[in-house]
Amino acid sequence: MKWNGLILLLILHLSCTNTKPDTDSFSQTTTDSTAVWIQTAKKDESLSIKERIALLNKANGLIQKYPENTRKTKKLSQLSLAYKRLKDSTAFRKTNTELILLANKINDLKSHGEAHWDLGAFFRRNQPDSAIYHYQEAYNLFLKASLDPSSRDYPGSILYSMARVKENNKDYVGAEKDIVKAIKFYRENNMTHELFSAYNILAITQKDLGKFEKAIEYHQKAKEFIPFSKKSKRYNQRTTNINNMASTNLRKGDYPKSISFYEELLNVDSLKKKDSKSYAKTLSGLAYAKFKNGNTTFNFLIQEFENSNKILDSLGITYEKARNYEYKAEVLYKAGDTGLAIENALLARKIAEETSNNDRLLSSLKLLTSLDTKKSAQYAGAYFKLNEKLQQKERTIQDKFARIEMETDEVIEKNESLARQRKMLTIIAIGLLVFGLGAFIIINQRVNNQKLKFQQTQQESNQEIYNLMLSQQGKFQEGKQLEQKRISEEMHDGILGQMLGIRLILSGLNERNDESAITQRAELIEKLRELEEEIRTISHELNSAAYNKINNFIIAIQDLIKTTNSSSETDILFNFTETFDWDNLDGDLKINIYRIAQECLQNCLKHANSKNIAVNLNVSHNTITLKVIDDGVGFNVKKGRKGIGLKNITSRIKKINGDLEIKSAPGKGTEMIINVSFTENNIKEKEKTTPKERKVIEV
Repeated sequence: MKWNGLILLLILHLSCTNTKPDTDSFSQTTTDSTAVWIQTAKKDESLSIKERIALLNKANGLIQKYPENTRKTKKLSQLSLAYKRLKDSTAFRKTNTELILLANKINDLKSHGEAHWDLGAFFRRNQPDSAIYHYQEAYNLFLKASLDPSSRDYPGSILYSMARVKENNKDYVGAEKDIVKAIKFYRENNMTHELFSAYNILAITQKDLGKFEKAIEYHQKAKEFIPFSKKSKRYNQRTTNINNMASTNLRKGDYPKSISFYEELLNVDSLKKKDSKSYAKTLSGLAYAKFKNGNTTFNFLIQEFENSNKILDSLGITYEKARNYEYKAEVLYKAGDTGLAIENALLARKIAEETSNNDRLLSSLKLLTSLDTKKSAQYAGAYFKLNEKLQQKERTIQDKFARIEMETDEVIEKNESLARQRKMLTIIAIGLLVFGLGAFIIINQRVNNQKLKFQQTQQESNQEIYNLMLSQQGKFQEGKQLEQKRISEEMHDGILGQMLGIRLILSGLNERNDESAITQRAELIEKLRELEEEIRTISHELNSAAYNKINNFIIAIQDLIKTTNSSSETDILFNFTETFDWDNLDGDLKINIYRIAQECLQNCLKHANSKNIAVNLNVSHNTITLKVIDDGVGFNVKKGRKGIGLKNITSRIKKINGDLEIKSAPGKGTEMIINVSFTENNIKEKEKTTPKERKVIEV
């Protein structure tokens, strides 16, 4: 068998040496290798402890290269437990510490709880207070963790472990409290397969408290759940239950029932073969029960104790022999062999001391006090001294248990309080956020409404201003037309009439017959006729222009250009699409285009020092394009800062949903291009065709 284990180890070693682990991703083969090594180290007893630990170290080497995730914590948990079972405490503590740090870092509550569970089991015998602390930590972590079906019984198992530690240290009330919680947990989660162990511990605590009837009741209750346990556990649970019923009735003083249960236990199928330890204990227990029940076949009883000791010796068990020697001492004393009785009582005391069996040590000292009258006081003193020491130790441990539980409860209460505070703060924060958001929406809505009202008011004002401007311009044009008509009438009716009279008078002078007069008169008459014709032509043209339709928007732009030109030495050329009906544009659009053109001209004169300016106002494909081009000093568009004039232009362009393009460079003048799109609802064209004629006015 040993060679088979070594061959398996060699094969695994070779398969591993051919695999190069990756820190980011591990193959299934690598993962399986660590699992096989751990399982082999735990279960293959054909290998030596050294070889099994070597396998665990090999697995640890690969696990260290795993990425920090739950798979690594799971492997570290398995490895830690394997080190503990092989009693390599140094490797166990090191791996366990690494597991706790990593599990806490990645918030793996289950693995974190398992690490504390292992520590609790590690300290269970020698440092019970530390064991309780770690069990308590594990219990709290398991309550918070998302446990899968294979581990959902963990909280109950921890409570069971804490109850056992407390029962072993005579904190029977604490043990009872924990095991009752465990039973409640198992019942609420339908874990009937765990209830035998829980009721068994509850019965033992009742027996330790001297409540024998309750203890027997709970042992009978435990028996009911044996059929629900795993099949592999039922045999041991049955023998344990019968033995506990026998020992409880023995402690109670009901010796016939105790004998009945011990005899039932001896008749269990293959007890001697399957559970030799229980068989040995049953032999001595039955013999002692018979002795207490009045059996005086001392040789038979003593032989039974010796038979039990032989079996225990063959198993290498010393701890249980203290009880056998104590029972044997009582029988020998009753049989009249005081010396041999004292000798067996001393053997019981010695074994109890060597195995740290304090309960048996006290009972052996008490027995020696009654057997050895010469040293009765000495044994009594040792008994009381040890009893006081043990009681003090028990009180200290129980106080530690209580303090750990109290501190744990305080921590839980504090955490719950913090959780409530965080919840309250979260609710307040959400409330404030909702309130702030609501206030912002309301204020923003009001601002938008005010802004909209302002824009509407501004638009109405702009329209009113434009209408006033057009009205003023219309009156001006009307006056101009009337004046033109008056001049036409005056020229036609006044000057022309007078000129006609002169021509007639001169015609009368033709009666003079001298050649000089005739030539002179003819020249004057011809000149007057020419003047008459010229005046008639001018009059006709003036009168015709006066009655033609005037385009008020374009006239407003022309007047702006004339006014600008009259105040400077700049030549301004104005070019516009003549066939487009400019006056049918929205008033807001017209007033903004007018103001943009006005601001552009002011910038050309004020900043550019221009000598020549071209203003183009054209329409193409439902887009109005205003271009203002100058030959001024220019500027760097990228570095130039926006003055208030340019900001006003940008603001107006934004209002009419237009866009602005500026082309300029130092010394090369500036070109301002403004494009504004419009729809059929904004304008009516005079002609459906694309306008081709352009009117150019040089001012």
